[in-house]
Amino acid sequence: MNLNATTIAILLVVILAIPYLVHVIRKVQNYSIPLIKALNPFYTKEMHEADQLKLSLSPILKEMETQDVAKFIQHWTAKFENGGFSEQDVIDLNARIADGRADQVNGILALHPAARTQFQEINEQLRLKEAAVEKETESEVLV
Repeated sequence: MNLNATTIAILLVVILAIPYLVHVIRKVQNYSIPLIKALNPFYTKEMHEADQLKLSLSPILKEMETQDVAKFIQHWTAKFENGGFSEQDVIDLNARIADGRADQVNGILALHPAARTQFQEINEQLRLKEAAVEKETESEVLV
């Protein structure tokens, strides 16, 4: 047998691959880990158990998230329908816009047909109040 560099490299790969494949087969048989994940040398039994737990809990978490979204939508639509949309709500929404979350505000205002007009009306009232306060402070400074 001619031992050149290629032959030695192939022998080393085979010598290292055989124990690795035995390890993978044991992982698949003992822990019921899928073959694709068992081929990952860093994938452990604990990681597999965590994945299984996530899968079993995902329907519950999805239902909780769905209920949270439904409550959020009901909260805001009730405010728009019952006239509970206040100046404080507009101030909070303006703060969200200032934080760069205008998409959230647009989503909230899209929940009800009259929401955007209510928002604009209250926003205009707030601007007028601010302008009146500024004029008052300017007149106090001049006096």
